[in-house]
Amino acid sequence: MNLTTKKRLLLTTVYSASVLALAACGGSGGGDGDTPGGPAATLEGMVIDGALGNAKVCLDVNENRVCDADEPSAATAANGSFKLEAPEDLLAAHTVLAVAAAGTTTDADYGPVKKSYTLAAPAGKGALISPFTTLLQSELDGGRSANLAQAEITLSNRLVGTAGDTGGLTVYSNYLPLPAEANDAYAAKRARMYGIGQILTRGFAETAETSGLTGKAGFGALGLVATGSLQQLASQVSASLTEAQRDVLFASIKDSLVPTPATLATVAALATKTQAAPIEGAWTGTKTLPTGETVTELYVFLPDGAYMHRVITTSSTTSTLFDNGFGARYGRYTFANGTLTTTVLDAAEVSGPQAGALTGVTLNGDQLTGAGLNLSRVSSASGVVGAWVRPDGSAEPEVLVMFGDGTFVHSTFYSQHDPATGTAPALETARYPGMRKGTYAQAVPASGSPAPAQPVFEFGETPTVAFNGALAVPSTPGVASLQADGSLSMTGLRMVKLGTAASAKAYSGLNEATRSRIWSGRFFTRTVNPGTGNRTQYLYVRGPNDVMTFWQAPTGSSATVACDISSTNGAVLPFTQVDPSDGLLKQFVVGTGTAASAGAAQRRLNIGVPGTVTTFTPAGRPTDATARCAVPL
Repeated sequence: MNLTTKKRLLLTTVYSASVLALAACGGSGGGDGDTPGGPAATLEGMVIDGALGNAKVCLDVNENRVCDADEPSAATAANGSFKLEAPEDLLAAHTVLAVAAAGTTTDADYGPVKKSYTLAAPAGKGALISPFTTLLQSELDGGRSANLAQAEITLSNRLVGTAGDTGGLTVYSNYLPLPAEANDAYAAKRARMYGIGQILTRGFAETAETSGLTGKAGFGALGLVATGSLQQLASQVSASLTEAQRDVLFASIKDSLVPTPATLATVAALATKTQAAPIEGAWTGTKTLPTGETVTELYVFLPDGAYMHRVITTSSTTSTLFDNGFGARYGRYTFANGTLTTTVLDAAEVSGPQAGALTGVTLNGDQLTGAGLNLSRVSSASGVVGAWVRPDGSAEPEVLVMFGDGTFVHSTFYSQHDPATGTAPALETARYPGMRKGTYAQAVPASGSPAPAQPVFEFGETPTVAFNGALAVPSTPGVASLQADGSLSMTGLRMVKLGTAASAKAYSGLNEATRSRIWSGRFFTRTVNPGTGNRTQYLYVRGPNDVMTFWQAPTGSSATVACDISSTNGAVLPFTQVDPSDGLLKQFVVGTGTAASAGAAQRRLNIGVPGTVTTFTPAGRPTDATARCAVPL
């Protein structure tokens, strides 16, 4: 006689447990519940954006990110719940998909879905399928995270202050509102996650429609820029959104959620590369400026056509050329036929961006000379000397340069999660662009201890320079192991060496979408007296080439008055695009104070030309409804 037993594996969300009921058959013969893939099992779960009804849930057995006809499937109820039956072993081993089909699936908030999209949950995590679990799967399918644990860390870091608090909400949390009688300590965070989720799924639908990508490539594209923009997005959303609110906000920050064709083309081109270009890597040189100041420069040329330029030492303690004595710029480059052409996307220096074509540049092995350049490649016979980057740094681009004299420079390229409000954690207020300098040495095993399988390098406990922020990688103190494939392995992070076959496919994130990620959806203010008393002028960046300025209206005025930017109310700055092609300096910089206590006061926005710069202060979304000309939320 066959006996059927019930096993239950609890997969906890915030206020409810989804149950994986495993029905196993005893005995040696066939019988109820026996399948070729093992004992039958039922996955009970939910699909949420808002709650999605009549969505198709399936087990992606062949991992092609499509619900095929022969794969186990089920439909969701109106409240988003589902029961998916499949062999136990398969349920634990494969991704679970949820297809929201236009005209068929209903969103509890918006009614019938207008554009199709697919959500997912990683293998073993299918009890709740949401936009956030979809981002996790996108990190895996896009190759940006080596495993689920790393993807979870990445996504939680992007949601710090929103959903990543220890003991609070997580990327697996059900953020739908609790019953009114329930005591919810995380109601505000839940509401914010709700709004972010609504925006994300709008972005997923747009990405699927415009990218033309399918399968794992299509899924990898969903979070290509969205993951790195979560902190910025969180600053724009405080609660669930009506459909009109969602669409207006999405239009203003679309380029921070949906990869541009240029971004997708760059990633596709990198995927086919088999070797690095000769110029890729880190280059240094020392020069004396007309002011008499001597500086050491660091250039980093990346595989995707991006570059970073930093000053890493200066003889001046009161430099006016570089903000705080150290400057940085980043942008795009090409190098062909002796011409090095650069386009600056952003700069953190008082004198403003510099760009153009340098002709007569000669690349001879480890020397880059001509047209005012006299640079040497950072390299040696030692496998550890050189420049290291994240294999895919689109969410958090940074570079670690290890010099032959036992020193290192670690730098971010830009502040990837600064929501431009005074409530940002201290660590986040000082990350544009951060730099650390310090020392490293190869670890020597204690007497009698076996040598490690791979060389291990220790970083000094106290950096000699910690500029604009306490950067966490490598930690202080910290260690990195040089792997057999040439990569550096640290806690939760792998970095590849520029100039190698492995790094030829590296994607730094410094692309056409970068400007949007930094600027789009941000508000800045200044106080102006147009002759009728002091008034607040708002500047709102709706996209790379869509910038608005408008005035704070008097209390009780209509939104029409708030949007008045006529000359009678004072001159409006000629700032209509973030793109540097208009010749204006546009700096989003950290000021002269580096102490964490300086907080938001460190940040400012400078616009203009060198010598004539107008300064705005980063601000949150206006709370006065009469000032919400740009985003009426």
